Amino acid sequence: MNFSDVNVLGNLIDTTYGKSSSPSGTYSIKCALAGETMTIKYTTLVHFASERGLPAQVTRCAEEAIQLLDEYLSRIKKDFKTETGHVLKTTHVGGHDNVELIQSTSNSPRKIAYYRMHRTLTVG
Repeated sequence: MNFSDVNVLGNLIDTTYGKSSSPSGTYSIKCALAGETMTIKYTTLVHFASERGLPAQVTRCAEEAIQLLDEYLSRIKKDFKTETGHVLKTTHVGGHDNVELIQSTSNSPRKIAYYRMHRTLTVG
């Protein structure tokens, strides 16, 4: 990628100065570009009903995150092609997800947590 392509991609993934990463406000998608490595980070707040239901709820969160990250990447690729006239090629090189418990009490089965998924890609 040349400097112009990197500049276009940087502008497309920039979510500052009033640009929104989530039209509904229920999740956040942030993207960072370092050299040829692009990291996409998804975060949402989740209310878990109980310990027994946690694995099923995490699976549902993961499916939703994958869908939203795929849509986000598709939009970036479409906008990149519109701006530059050529295709943005990406290769998935890794990723992970986690659940960070932020509120839990012994009196209530309801727990509040952040669900995060990170995807790492190479761009070329």
